[in-house]
Amino acid sequence: YSNKPVEDEKIIKLIESARLAPSGRNKQPWHFIIVKSESTKEKISKVSHDQKWMNTAPIHIVCVADIRERIEEDIEISLNESSPQPELKIVIRDVSIAIEHMVLEAERLGLGTCWVAWFTQDEIRPILNIPEDK
Repeated sequence: YSNKPVEDEKIIKLIESARLAPSGRNKQPWHFIIVKSESTKEKISKVSHDQKWMNTAPIHIVCVADIRERIEEDIEISLNESSPQPELKIVIRDVSIAIEHMVLEAERLGLGTCWVAWFTQDEIRPILNIPEDK
């Protein structure tokens, strides 16, 4: 990665490319958190099994799947990758498509990307104020 900041116009184009991604029932079950703060990036790196290379990226775009976009009732079980909720798997698929749209747009804009899926959910939530139901 370059240590050159990513212009806000490019970040907007990345998010817009994700917004245009297809999703089941067009629910768009995603939220994106743009992280520019060095201290927050360091915290994310730490809960991502201490992958220090992550700190070299000028921004992190954290992608959050929102299962409540697929089901209305209250969810009493833990929502994580081992959840038995089939809707969660659909939401994860939808968000993955949106992420790949961002990756393709980043390439078009001359930006490098890397998916990071190796992190501890329970530890990243408080860093980014992500509620338990997302």
